[in-house]
Amino acid sequence: MSITTSMFQCLIGIQCEDFVILAADQMSTQSIIIMKSDMVKLYKMSEKLVMGFNGSVGDTLQLSQFVATNMVLYQIKNEYQLDTAALVHFTRKTLADGLKSGKPSLVNMLIAGYDDTAGAQLYSVDFLAACVKCPYAAHGYGGLFCMSVLDYYYKPSLTESEAYEILKLCVHEIHRRLFLNLTNFHVEIVSAVGVRTLPVI
Repeated sequence: MSITTSMFQCLIGIQCEDFVILAADQMSTQSIIIMKSDMVKLYKMSEKLVMGFNGSVGDTLQLSQFVATNMVLYQIKNEYQLDTAALVHFTRKTLADGLKSGKPSLVNMLIAGYDDTAGAQLYSVDFLAACVKCPYAAHGYGGLFCMSVLDYYYKPSLTESEAYEILKLCVHEIHRRLFLNLTNFHVEIVSAVGVRTLPVI
């Protein structure tokens, strides 16, 4: 799968004071054929960490399993878990090493976590291993239509229900303006109480 094909997928994330909310389309395609419309692209890495992926099924599964396995190994060796920033840097280094070795993972990611000291955090990581911490972010062609909505409505003090309604506005804009058929969006929220799944948009 080329990076152009992964742009046909969509990831949206919003970070507020007490939580981070992520939404990912559930479409899996092969060329012009829809293979699945209920695919989960948000992976729970720990009790308070979620990673969202855009990319080929092979690359996303391989990278998510590699990161999750190394998180467990780190916890066994050191008797504590990686925090959000540490997971982001490990993932970024993994992507950078793949680029240098000539075997890149064509994956774009949003990483959401909640730490007791740092609070809610959202990071955007692309397939070139560029990484930035941000209040809101989106990947894919659908994300191009979301950014104006997020720019207009975003406030750090948003409640969970308000953030969910903003995601619904973003999805409505994608359905209205993008020719691709991204029907369903899986939604998860990360907060001090852990990871929760919200109704599909």
